Amino acid sequence: MSDSPQNEILATVEAKDFIGRTRETEMLLRRADGEAKAAGLLLLSAPATGATELLKQIYDRLFSEQSQLIPFYFAVRKSDKTAKNCAVRFLHAFIAQTVAFRHREPKIFDHAPDIRELNEFVAPDDAQWVDRLTNAARRQLSSELDTDLAFVKNCLSAPLRAAAHGAKSFVMIDNLHEAESFSGDVDFVEELKEIFSRSRVSFVLAGRRRFLINAAQTGNTKLTNAEYLRLEPLGFSEAGLLAENLAEKYAVQINEQSRDLIARQFGGNPAFIKFLLQAASAAEMDLDSFQKVERVYADELFGGRIGAFYDSALREIAPDTETQRNIVRLLDDAPTIENDTRRPLEDVFKNWRDDAVSTRADFGRLMSFLNTSEIIRLSSNTIEAMSENDVLSDYLKARFRLESAAENRARIFGEMLSDFLKRAPQTMAKFYRQKSAIGLREILAAFNCQDAPAALLDYSIYKDKYKNAAEDEIFASVTAETEKIRLPQIVYTAHTAAFYPPIGQVTDETRSAIAVGFQELAYTDADEVVWIAAEIDSKLEASSEMTEFWCDRLEMVALVCNFTKYKIWLVAPEGFAPEALEILRQRDAYGASRRQAALLMEFLQVETIDSAEKATANEYEITVPMGGDTELIAAGAIEEIARRHAFEPKAINQIKTAVIEACINAAEHSLSPDRKIYQKFTVEADKIIITISNRGLRLTDKKTAEANPVEGRRGWGFKLMQSLMDEVKFEQVDDGTRISMTKYLTPSAKEQ
Repeated sequence: MSDSPQNEILATVEAKDFIGRTRETEMLLRRADGEAKAAGLLLLSAPATGATELLKQIYDRLFSEQSQLIPFYFAVRKSDKTAKNCAVRFLHAFIAQTVAFRHREPKIFDHAPDIRELNEFVAPDDAQWVDRLTNAARRQLSSELDTDLAFVKNCLSAPLRAAAHGAKSFVMIDNLHEAESFSGDVDFVEELKEIFSRSRVSFVLAGRRRFLINAAQTGNTKLTNAEYLRLEPLGFSEAGLLAENLAEKYAVQINEQSRDLIARQFGGNPAFIKFLLQAASAAEMDLDSFQKVERVYADELFGGRIGAFYDSALREIAPDTETQRNIVRLLDDAPTIENDTRRPLEDVFKNWRDDAVSTRADFGRLMSFLNTSEIIRLSSNTIEAMSENDVLSDYLKARFRLESAAENRARIFGEMLSDFLKRAPQTMAKFYRQKSAIGLREILAAFNCQDAPAALLDYSIYKDKYKNAAEDEIFASVTAETEKIRLPQIVYTAHTAAFYPPIGQVTDETRSAIAVGFQELAYTDADEVVWIAAEIDSKLEASSEMTEFWCDRLEMVALVCNFTKYKIWLVAPEGFAPEALEILRQRDAYGASRRQAALLMEFLQVETIDSAEKATANEYEITVPMGGDTELIAAGAIEEIARRHAFEPKAINQIKTAVIEACINAAEHSLSPDRKIYQKFTVEADKIIITISNRGLRLTDKKTAEANPVEGRRGWGFKLMQSLMDEVKFEQVDDGTRISMTKYLTPSAKEQ
């Protein structure tokens, strides 16, 4: 697929502003190109994570950039009510989108022509199969002999009929979970699975993950060979980038601290981040402090877009207001982390008082809908509150206090805003602690009966021999040690809080883990062993008191969980004091420093998410005014950076010259009102990437961006940059241009 600009047809976000879904987009486009092993893909998404926008972006790309494969997007609606009604829309949408694609005229969507009107515009090559489909549908609708099932099958098979006549399509069916509420004898999802499972038409079924994965694996037809794509909330960096882009779009000022809070507090939910920035823009309020973020957030809960989002979700699930109040009472009264958050389904039903949900079947359907919407977690005949979702918890608390407790609105707002402000710095502190976690689960999961050097797990050995050794000599020396510790084969890992929730009172979830395995691969009760590990905080070597405290806590976990054979492993930043080591020996536990854990990770060849992030590029940013030979300041900065990262003197001089030329180019071509040059230097393992940008000159297309620099004297400068650097390109950005230049550390690095 090309990278050419596209116009929005179905998408609601410009392609350049669609952030954080590059991997998913590329995977879907490859599937459209026929590069997938299986014809089907299940797009499993959490609520409000952007699955619909992703599919619409794919539709627009396929519509705009190629002429053979017919893109087809269809969203199931709860308002369809029956499989038959939904099938009617399906057939109409497929023909309409086929006609629009053949004529390269997306405006056909806006006019919503009926089937008869569409038939007048059908391309000659498509006329035969379209006529047969529509005629069959009309006969079935008017015939008393044909069943609804036959009609639904005929409509849903439209892409297969088209493919048989050479009209291949890429089918994307969205919001499939809405079919859960359909009435009637025909199971829409079951018929859809049966039809597409026996074809080679490429298709994507998208919907809420809890519904879709169950629907795919149950019923008469199981999509066992379909591939899965899980659409999770945005990662922290991507959520921050989205917040920055939206802040610029809506003219809302944010800073790094408030950006990080927004990304973290909303858990990477793109819809909620957008709601917050839209609300701030409407209120003409910046979000450059925690206080302002939380004020706008509180407004959003009390009658804003976030509150309306959950109001709508509950209203769709339970139109009756008394049922909604029952749901809110049930969930706001849910136990906290100090207790078990689960409740037996039968107990909840017995205490339910609601005329609209009076039977077990009604109650079961209600709980199923709440589970699909991830308002509760339903499993093993128990109901569990989604306590990890802070936004949902805040909404339920506010609504409960307003409706059920009938408290004063102003008082509730003030108290909750105060709570949000107190929580904000705690949220960020917790997040930064989690980011600094070494990844105990990942390390334990890599245990596979290796003979690991004892010095990697026993701080007393490491301290005596290696604590003051040269950094580049330690690993080789440690791995050559003859004293070994036999690691078990680990078959399952989880955060300790998953086994024993009260541990969450003394440690963050990611800083303690449990691993279940077997010591000698005998796979017997006697051979089973459990490792319980925890990271502990200590500025100096951990004291005996702290070590004893943590041994007691983890032994309590073993006792409550009935682990008969277990091993405790503690990791402290600077290791353990002599008295603490004695306690570890008495408890038959291991204690290691953070450096030992990193060496063990290297020995086991573990790459955690955090370690991958830490291995990412070093980044430097400077801003200089235009004119006054300020490009020499930039040249001096890049010289120091390149020297620090071991570039050869010749390469450093080439980089400096290229930077000077790029700065002059930015200044001479700029219509920038702020007269500044923005520079970013990114150093990776094998290269340095330099971006020089200005604000003010907007290039209309890629061709202009490539043509402008080669005019006049600056054309000579552009050619000079190309000769000095390995890669040079001009890019269009929202409010200016950007020059990107890459220099590889060695010539061979570029080839790799």
